[in-house]
Amino acid sequence: MKKLLDLIDVKSIVTLAMTGAMIALLFTGGEPNPEAQSLFCTAYGAIITYFFTKRSQSDGGEGRSDG
Repeated sequence: MKKLLDLIDVKSIVTLAMTGAMIALLFTGGEPNPEAQSLFCTAYGAIITYFFTKRSQSDGGEGRSDG
């Protein structure tokens, strides 16, 4: 149960929401505004990259130089 609760965090919610919105944007029959689509795709890529490359604070801080 603890592992299930760990999966439901802000990162997961944002990732699922943004992925759902991206799928809806790309596969619906409508014609989205090209500027809005470009902005959303850029933001989606930036958010996904940030979340999946960010180091966990509980990993011991490897790679940090505190002096």
